[in-house]
Amino acid sequence: MSALAPSRRPPPPERALRDHEKRLREIERAPLSDVRILTGISLADGVTATIPHGLGRAARFVSISAVRGAPSTTGRIEELRDGSVDRNRYVALQANGWTDTVTVDVLVL
Repeated sequence: MSALAPSRRPPPPERALRDHEKRLREIERAPLSDVRILTGISLADGVTATIPHGLGRAARFVSISAVRGAPSTTGRIEELRDGSVDRNRYVALQANGWTDTVTVDVLVL
């Protein structure tokens, strides 16, 4: 068996660790690392819920999970962006047409 060519030798452990740490810092700075998942959010029908998201800036994207605990399937959930809420701190959601309080998970980015 022949020895590994110099270009194919694994990096020394110190360099591998530095490269790994550098890559982790790059990932942390990537836009998706700012994602927050807010679980178990209860929304009463027809009432605006103001939910703190903790991003420190306005959410660029809000996604809502399937509704749990709904007595009907005809409702909808809307994100409100009418200026009544500080979007740097909160996301405003309103459930309409469910006839009861529903529970969702919310992904904010």
